[in-house]
Amino acid sequence: MTSLLFLLFFFLFSAPSLCASQSLSLSQAKTVFRLRRILEFPPLLADWNKYTNLCYLPSSPSLRIVCSNNGITELTIVGNATSTTKTRLSPSFSTDSLFTTLSRLPTLTSVSLVSLGIWGPLPAKVHRLSSLTYLNLSSNHFSGPIPALISSMSALGTLDLSRNAYAGPLPPLDGLPSLAHLDLSFNNLSGSVPSSLLSSLPSLRFLDLSDNRFSGALPEHLSCSAELAYVDLSSNLLVGHLPSCVSTNTSGRVVLTSWNCLSLSPGDSKYQHPDSYCSKKKKPLAAILPPAGEQGGGRGGRSKSTLGVVLAIVGGVTGGVVLFGILVLFVFRRRSRQSSHCDSGTVKLHKPVLVPGKTSLQLSPRTPTDARHMSQAVRIGTLGLTSYRVFTLEEIEEVTNNFDPSNLISQGPQGQFYKGWLSDGSTAVVRCLKLKQKYTQQSLTHYMDVISKLRHLNVVSIFGHCIAGGRDNNTMFLVTEYVSNGTLRSHLTEWRKREMLKWPQRVSAVIGVARGIQFLHTVTVPGIVGNDLKIENILLDETLTAKISNYNLPICSKNKSNKNGGESPFDTVEDGGLGSIHDLEHGEKEDVYQLGLILVEIITGKPAGTRCELDALKVELQDSLADGPTKLREITDPTICGTFAFDSLQTLVAVTLNCLATDQRERPSIDDILWNLQYSVQVQDGWNSSDSLSIHS
Repeated sequence: MTSLLFLLFFFLFSAPSLCASQSLSLSQAKTVFRLRRILEFPPLLADWNKYTNLCYLPSSPSLRIVCSNNGITELTIVGNATSTTKTRLSPSFSTDSLFTTLSRLPTLTSVSLVSLGIWGPLPAKVHRLSSLTYLNLSSNHFSGPIPALISSMSALGTLDLSRNAYAGPLPPLDGLPSLAHLDLSFNNLSGSVPSSLLSSLPSLRFLDLSDNRFSGALPEHLSCSAELAYVDLSSNLLVGHLPSCVSTNTSGRVVLTSWNCLSLSPGDSKYQHPDSYCSKKKKPLAAILPPAGEQGGGRGGRSKSTLGVVLAIVGGVTGGVVLFGILVLFVFRRRSRQSSHCDSGTVKLHKPVLVPGKTSLQLSPRTPTDARHMSQAVRIGTLGLTSYRVFTLEEIEEVTNNFDPSNLISQGPQGQFYKGWLSDGSTAVVRCLKLKQKYTQQSLTHYMDVISKLRHLNVVSIFGHCIAGGRDNNTMFLVTEYVSNGTLRSHLTEWRKREMLKWPQRVSAVIGVARGIQFLHTVTVPGIVGNDLKIENILLDETLTAKISNYNLPICSKNKSNKNGGESPFDTVEDGGLGSIHDLEHGEKEDVYQLGLILVEIITGKPAGTRCELDALKVELQDSLADGPTKLREITDPTICGTFAFDSLQTLVAVTLNCLATDQRERPSIDDILWNLQYSVQVQDGWNSSDSLSIHS
């Protein structure tokens, strides 16, 4: 009885302190509500009122608030106004007010403000958030330079400023010794790549500078930080040779460098632009003035001549601006008239042309077109790649709760799949595979180096592995990410989800699939081809980013040259006969064909379940190209009516028909497909910006 009374008194006296540990000070609560007002009441925050307990809100990928010791330590708000949409906060919004308010939360260590339509410069006062270890401002409309004072935020471990419109040179980041993840992709950053990014940040593991305007050459003898595991320099204006530490992929480092003007080996140079492309894109526009000797003989003559030149320039510029304004107004009015119906809305860019004697459009080949004109929709939502690691058998058993049958998702020729939970609380999938007995530990170690590269935005990535079974090493467990938002098929057929996939979202998903295919074809030698690319195997995460699941695993080469084929190291996985260069090419073209089947359903909303159904849909698509907009409108999925530019849709129809060519030699490469898909998005973006989008039932 005495012990019960003691416990009762202990609970009564300790309960207030326990509750207080998760309560929020009045000043911080007011600050969060002020943030809600500054961000113009995002939908996720719209239902808050004075009774809302901010520290006990249910966490989700879109909204998360963590409290500790009467203060907020983590704030995550993810909206739906991505950088590819034209949705921005109102003209009265101020980034200065936003970061002034954030600085009133001194306990913050993690801030994610993603896809909220934030626009304007990133103010230098961001450095006041000195306790931050995680800062993610991706998929907004930030512009201007990145402030140099950001380098004083010494606690930062992750900095994600991707998918914005930052411009100018990148400031030195030497003052960030803890920085492990840096993503600046899809901006307008220019100038040289600071060599310190590779050599002077001791903790940096992930570096993404892709799709910017960085130029010049990196020092060839530059050394890289030992921790650096992923580097993406693709789609810039870089020239010369790469430093040896990033010149090739290794077992511990993935390097992507395509679509620059780099001097690489013959096998890799086909993915580079010519030098003239980079020099042309880098060269700024300049006014042309007459030489000094032609500006007049004496001082008075020079003065009069100079005045005349100035007046001429001012008059010419003024007249040019007026004429340009009239021209823009005329074009916009004409476009508005043309796009008032579902079957119009074209933007006259480099439109594909009808090939005489054929019923399909000719795909535009890839040309040295400025990568900055491509849409940024191809990379939405993810917050970085999880580091690869080796698990112990005890950890695998803990993840799966000792392989509890209730956690079994499926089993078949591809192995057994268990749902599990990692130590950080995130969900994962554990795949169990039986190994063939003839592989040595050395062979398996080399093979796992290859497996560790299978991490990409648009494939279900592998987080790590475990080899178990005693001396025989007869079982392998692969730990992969868990994608819970359903399949692309479910988003096209289920009425609740279908409304989320209008035309821009569908094109973005297809580009994601194409990028995933491109990654699988090039990540290893030989590439991963002949994949099971059914639409049911395309998963969408919470941001509608497409991820390929159930792709083939790499094959083990039979010799060091990697040229005479290979086989799967697993008993449960068929080799598929992909043992020769001819078979690999066939596998690549088969993947292109499977992408065509996905495109058919994306456009028409109808699955091609049988050969007869596919042939009928192909005929309808071919006829629509010949008959014009009205016919094409009739066969498109009614759900996307009013959301597409006709040229954008027409381009994808052409891509679809070429992918489904009976003769595989006529099917385009995945690179050409991506170029045309991105052109389609460019057209769509131009159409959206005309403010002439009309939604019809």
